Amino acid sequence: MTDIVEVTRQKVKVLARSLDAESISRIPTSRNLVVIVDRKFAKEVNAHRWFANIPQPDHIYAVADIEGKRISLQRFIMLLAHPGKTDNENKHISFKNKLSFDCRLQNLLEIVGRQSVMRNRKPKRNTSSQYKGVTKKRRTNGATFWRGQIKGALGTMSLGSFDDEKLAARVYDAAAFLLFDGSGYYNFPNQPPDLEALEIAGFRISRFQSFQARKAQST
Repeated sequence: MTDIVEVTRQKVKVLARSLDAESISRIPTSRNLVVIVDRKFAKEVNAHRWFANIPQPDHIYAVADIEGKRISLQRFIMLLAHPGKTDNENKHISFKNKLSFDCRLQNLLEIVGRQSVMRNRKPKRNTSSQYKGVTKKRRTNGATFWRGQIKGALGTMSLGSFDDEKLAARVYDAAAFLLFDGSGYYNFPNQPPDLEALEIAGFRISRFQSFQARKAQST
């Protein structure tokens, strides 16, 4: 827990220095952290006491108890920005830059149901590969290869077969980047998708989308 608190603290400091100080407010939370919000929402946010909640060792969110219900700050911001929506309609909110203590409206991304879970889910621990979206396979001659796949709005699509496990993982990251607008769990979170992986992923996505479109027309 100490690690994620300190990492979050440093990331918020770095981000805050890059933003217009007049457009943001720093809201204090427990664990001696602050969360960034748009200045226009500061009054409403400051009316409540916010806690740095760590539901899992690698997840941290700002939450408050409001009218007998616990609500995350990102959901609270969405309710302020869209007062016509109900709390249930704002259940799945993600962060474009993956920093959960950056609750500026422009950093919040509304995603729906299972897609929210799938795009941020980590690899299964018992998978045959150490990377998400990659499965170990064997050819008829016994040689090992790696198959990539990803689940998007139109279903699960194949990303191809690769002799190199890391290339398969990079193609998955590139596909997640293209499909989810930069929001998703990445095998290599500190590395932008490379050109080769983007070309492979782009081709596979385009082919899958074309197939799905033809399929829909024939039904």
